[in-house]
Amino acid sequence: MAMMSKSTGTLQASPATSEAPRALAQTLSVRDAVMITVSGVTPASSIFVIAPFAIQQAGSGAVLSFLLGGVLAFAFALCYAELSAAHRSAGGEYVMAKRVFGTLPGYLTFIAVLSVSVFIPAVLASGAAPYLNNALGTHFGNQSVALTIVLLGYVLGMLNIKTNAWITGAFLVVEIGVLMLIAGLGFGAPHRGADALIHPVVASGGALLPATAAAIVPAIGTAIFCYNGFGSAVFLAEDLRGGNRNVAKAVLYSLVVILVVELVPLAAIVLGAPSLAELSKSADPIGYVVSALSNPAVSRVVSGGIFLSVFNAIIAIVITMGRLLYSSGRHALWSRSCNRAFSAIHPRLESPWLATLALAVPSAGLVFVSSLDELTAFTVDLLLLVYLVVGLAALASRFVRRDVEHHYRMPFWPVTPLVAVAGAAYTLYTTLATSAKPTDLYIIAGLFFVALAMYAMWARHSDAFRAL
Repeated sequence: MAMMSKSTGTLQASPATSEAPRALAQTLSVRDAVMITVSGVTPASSIFVIAPFAIQQAGSGAVLSFLLGGVLAFAFALCYAELSAAHRSAGGEYVMAKRVFGTLPGYLTFIAVLSVSVFIPAVLASGAAPYLNNALGTHFGNQSVALTIVLLGYVLGMLNIKTNAWITGAFLVVEIGVLMLIAGLGFGAPHRGADALIHPVVASGGALLPATAAAIVPAIGTAIFCYNGFGSAVFLAEDLRGGNRNVAKAVLYSLVVILVVELVPLAAIVLGAPSLAELSKSADPIGYVVSALSNPAVSRVVSGGIFLSVFNAIIAIVITMGRLLYSSGRHALWSRSCNRAFSAIHPRLESPWLATLALAVPSAGLVFVSSLDELTAFTVDLLLLVYLVVGLAALASRFVRRDVEHHYRMPFWPVTPLVAVAGAAYTLYTTLATSAKPTDLYIIAGLFFVALAMYAMWARHSDAFRAL
């Protein structure tokens, strides 16, 4: 059975049960959705963990790489904005893909997004202990800290979404405060002028050389990964109050906030670094600048802020992934009993509590995998494939689904989705081309065949999914 929601303009499909599942309560404002979404991106961790790769690749040209990456990310965000306003659903990308391309592409997109989602909390948590220990002067073990914050993140993720908006918002304020502290250190004691951003240099053999396009362009991919997560706002589509354009606003506003809070401190680090040569070759360029421009007390505050940002990100990701699994149960993509459990809404918390808890076990188990970083390298390729699908869907949706009102229409269509598709395809190609081992391709191929088997077993026979 499928019902048309008057408030969202989307099909609300029920699983193969005798009664339709309860709908999510529309209690979030756009601001609430932005706070949860930006929290999931964890800008502080992006700057400290991922941005150093761009600095090592491009030196002071990393800022230019991040600016160009921001342009590409904005093209992706516009695609997400148009599609989420036209195909409003807590299912996010898989609903977009299904409505534009059909059931099998939609289901494969669902498996890709779900596979990435299982790994992210454990990956984030596995690197949290050093920051906690540096902040408190303790010696907690990596696995004990990771397991604690993963499980606590899932417990908090079950709470009422409005409550979680306040929790993640409070943590986000602390996180942005830490990033602005770093920006203040760099801009307050600059060692060079803004021309270092316009004429970038990179360290090579102990000397500084002009950063060429060969150094700057590959770092754009790193920048995109730092911004990744703005599209998670689409999973909150059915929690949002107001019309479909509010979903588009949540996506676009989230990216704007992410761009500002990441670009500003990155530029400050480049301008404030005592030595660009040391900055480019340092294994921890951000830590190098913070240590050089401040004292141990400030370093401890920064470490504490990064730890809180990781914990906050886990909460936010758990919230959005619970919505994804809830939607899959409502569209009957699993066995009958799983569909019933995943689509259940807690009567008091008004959250998909069983769908949220379902991913806790695999996420907690992954904490104990010693080679987690190597195992999860394939998730980068899956993310790029999802971006590619979203770009193609944004390109085709106006033609294929003329029966659906596109409440928000991106500017410069079809150029914008073409830029997004080209960017995703190029980044995917370079990622695969530079991979030393074909392990990622083997894992993705294995997931593909497992997904086909699951599709034949359940999704292919789902009336709710076909009617979506």
